[in-house]
Amino acid sequence: MQTTKEFKNLQIKTFINLGAAALFSLLLFPIHFDISALAFPIAIIYTALVIYITIFKTYKKTDGSHVFAVIKLTEYLPYVLFITFILRRAGNEGTPFWYDVITVLVWFVIFVLSYLTSRVLYPKKNKKIIQGWALPPKEKKYHGGLYILTEAASWIDALVWSIFTIMIFQIFILQLYEIPSESMVPTFLVKDRVFVSKLDCGPKFPLTDVGLPDFRKYKRGDTIVLRNPHYTIDRKSEVKTVTSQLIYMFSIMTVNLNKDENGELKADPLVKRITGLPGEQLLMQDGVLYTRTSESDDFKAAETDEKFAMWNLSALPAKIKNGVNAFPLSSTDYQAMLDLEEKRRNYDLEAAALQAKSLSMRMEKLAFKENLKGSFTAPELFEYQLLRDVQDISRRIITQEGGIEWFNSFMTSWLDEKDQVKDMYTEANFRLNVMTKITFGQLALRYAELFTSGLSSSSYSSDKELAQYYEMAEVLNWYIQLLDQRNMPLFPSNDSQGNPQYIPDNCYFMMGDNRFNSLDLRHANDYSLKPLSTCDKMSVQYYSIMEPQYINKKYIIGKPIFRFWPLNRMGKV
Repeated sequence: MQTTKEFKNLQIKTFINLGAAALFSLLLFPIHFDISALAFPIAIIYTALVIYITIFKTYKKTDGSHVFAVIKLTEYLPYVLFITFILRRAGNEGTPFWYDVITVLVWFVIFVLSYLTSRVLYPKKNKKIIQGWALPPKEKKYHGGLYILTEAASWIDALVWSIFTIMIFQIFILQLYEIPSESMVPTFLVKDRVFVSKLDCGPKFPLTDVGLPDFRKYKRGDTIVLRNPHYTIDRKSEVKTVTSQLIYMFSIMTVNLNKDENGELKADPLVKRITGLPGEQLLMQDGVLYTRTSESDDFKAAETDEKFAMWNLSALPAKIKNGVNAFPLSSTDYQAMLDLEEKRRNYDLEAAALQAKSLSMRMEKLAFKENLKGSFTAPELFEYQLLRDVQDISRRIITQEGGIEWFNSFMTSWLDEKDQVKDMYTEANFRLNVMTKITFGQLALRYAELFTSGLSSSSYSSDKELAQYYEMAEVLNWYIQLLDQRNMPLFPSNDSQGNPQYIPDNCYFMMGDNRFNSLDLRHANDYSLKPLSTCDKMSVQYYSIMEPQYINKKYIIGKPIFRFWPLNRMGKV
């Protein structure tokens, strides 16, 4: 029987396509007997089924009764093999880069040819293909129960096809993203939905480094979507992440297994703003981001950052404020913070040095010289605990052996460093530490005076001098709790010789716009007790979450380009 030229061309493309599918399946041959071993039999069985139905049941016999089965099997072929590609790399061991490159190239051939061959097999689209066939294709019409089953199968087919298509589309081209937190207020509100461009950000095949190059040139102020570096990003976690994403899509977004070890949904990926560039060293003080490069020793304010950094949410327009749930600071608190920062900047360290010595001498005069009861145990230097327990500490200072010596050391341990040159952050924290110590000393001395005067402790609450010192103590404690959201030390930190270090090539630093409500690249996951000032061996301590880090651009997975929901905030990002 004579066939048309169009059919012969189709056969050639089909043979190449199925040959590539067979080669792809062989490339999945397992080396380790773990979950990756499942990829090979799945790919072989599916490819063999497509070859049998296409070549032996349809093309060889020119039997059009199986054409629609061929179309569907061919359409699904690249997607099924894509799943096996991921499965092969989900085992305990990875695969070499060169091996991944070859496999991806073969898959791309399959993807293109499967699309081309399945399209032309539809009888209404290319009748020349089936001219001269022994049995031309014909759509069967069903009735009753068979009709319901075929309709259901059609809907399932459409659903699966759409899931596969969305999967490829979201991995390589454009992804829908819902804003999960308020870290980017006012740019984004919770539940805002945006389109995230991935095509120019170097999308990669899952569990490999093979993909498109990163065409985008990033600059300060760009909003990006990135992998959350607070989670471990290793082979095991990547397998879990990719698997959960596939299940999430195939379950029509009803099953999300992307959870941490505590069973909580991971905050991954994140949307943040680029604030630090390769070749820069950063410092943030009093809410202003400063940068310098190897070409200049001087820090300059990053003016671009000032346009986006949001500190006082109460000053937002009403239409934005209505969509904000958490306001870390009221307008009154915000002004109180600015006032304290101004006071710290103007704080007279020379006067504070005289005051520290005076407090020590006055305390020594109140100390019991005889009948000391026990040895003084130095208190924890956690600032909140010091200020909270100051009454008890004061009593022990003057009644226990070694108390006065500790108090004198604590109050004056910073004096040798007060005239040393420091960067803005170090100087600011040094002054804050001194202010806290002086306030503690004033409270301790006043309690000692009241204690030695013989007044009952019930009268302490009405003491105006104590009330004044406690007011300052509360403000200091409150501000210290804001410290790691408001400021950031030199980053990257200088080396051991004091030489500046800079963000490496292809690496970036990011923060959220809502600086008081953003767990970003400034911070660690957990708090730890650290000295407020590194220039004072007896510095007060505070619970810090500060642990700045940069990330390589390979962990940038996209850029928000358009907000499509809610409708009243629709627009370009």
